[in-house]
Amino acid sequence: MKKSIPSPFQHNRPLTVEDTQIWQRVTKTVQPLSTLPSLPRSDVRSYIHIPPTPSPVLHHTVSEIQIRADKNTRRGKVEIGKKIDLHDLTRDQAFPVLERGISRAQAKGVRTVLVVTGKGANLEGVLRKSLSAWLAHPNIRACVAGYAPAHIRHGGGGAFYVFLKKK
Repeated sequence: MKKSIPSPFQHNRPLTVEDTQIWQRVTKTVQPLSTLPSLPRSDVRSYIHIPPTPSPVLHHTVSEIQIRADKNTRRGKVEIGKKIDLHDLTRDQAFPVLERGISRAQAKGVRTVLVVTGKGANLEGVLRKSLSAWLAHPNIRACVAGYAPAHIRHGGGGAFYVFLKKK
């Protein structure tokens, strides 16, 4: 058996004879960097330049929905016409419930809906984090004028006021 050659890539074991043969075949196909022809600096830049990707086309962004910050909202002086409780639902179950609830509330002429999502651990609940994206969904966006975090008497960090447009 031939003596094994240590490799910089070895992991606590010497190379076998087969490994050594493969390594020698690979080293014959590689050219050291010092023997490569040097390219002018302007040519190198043309190879490195990567054009920026175009930004995605968004029809409705989350920021288009106005976040209400008026005094009455902050003080909890909001007349709630309907309450939608998503608190014990999964993410997949919650969206259709929200969609139906908001469309029905708007059809009845309700202007403010209290949506209870729950807080989640460290205010990182799945429903709480998903609500703004759900309100921007095309099926719901047409009904929503804005939203705001609820006052502590209406659920605080685990609930939101959703203000609906007139039908």
